This record gives sequence, C-alpha cells and structure tokens, in this order.
Amino acid sequence: MKDVADWRQNKKSRLIIIIGLLLLVVIIGFFFEKTRIFMIGIGAVLLIALGLEATNTDVDLGKLVETGSLSESMIQRDENGKALYGATCEENVYNCSNFKTQPEAQEVYDTCNTAENPDRHGLDRDGDGIACQSLPAGT
Repeated sequence: MKDVADWRQNKKSRLIIIIGLLLLVVIIGFFFEKTRIFMIGIGAVLLIALGLEATNTDVDLGKLVETGSLSESMIQRDENGKALYGATCEENVYNCSNFKTQPEAQEVYDTCNTAENPDRHGLDRDGDGIACQSLPAGT
C-alpha cells in the first residue's frame, strides 16, 4: 500500500495520468459524437487540473466553500508535489482538530518547526517531536 501512496505523491506520475486522461477524452469525443459536449466539459476540468499540477498549486475545496475566497483556499506544493499545509506558520493557527490524520499534522509541525519556536501551534504537547499522536495514522 505504501508503494501506491508514493506513486500518488509523485508529480510526474500525476502529470502522466492527467495527460493520459486528456488523450482518452479526445479519443472518446472523436469517435462517439453523442458524448462530445460531455467530453468537452471533462476535458476542461482536466486542463484545469493539468494547470494546477504544472504550477504546484492546489485548492482546498472545503476552505473555498467555507471562506468563498479562492486566494485563501490555495495550497502550495513543494518541488516534489507534496502539499505544504503548513506554509502559514503564524502562532497558534492550527490545532489537532484541523487535521484528519497524524501525517498531515506532522507535516505542518515539521514545516513550521524553528529553533526559536519548535512547536508554534502546540501540536506536540508531550515534546517528543510527534504531532497529534491521537489522530489516525492515515495511508
């Protein structure tokens, strides 16, 4: 199962999948006239996904609905394509209830960890370097 997670987190793999899906949509739209309008819509969504992936950007749809602001819901990604949830490292912005899994919390903890303030969000109450230990391990 770890191999699938590594594969999904690989930017090159995601780009290949999106391009492959775009090609499939073009082929289906070309050969099946009744599906063309539907395939154009799917193609537009895939082009948006390709643009977001190519620019290492993502959108948190939950936050978009909650705030109504596209700029506030943008999630930056590192050069490997991993989401940088902890890109905002202001004091006490997050707590464990903001995350679904321990690795998500750990990523914020690690991203915001500095020598002057190693746990600026209070995610590691016992000081062992592991954030939000009560959350599920995730996949």
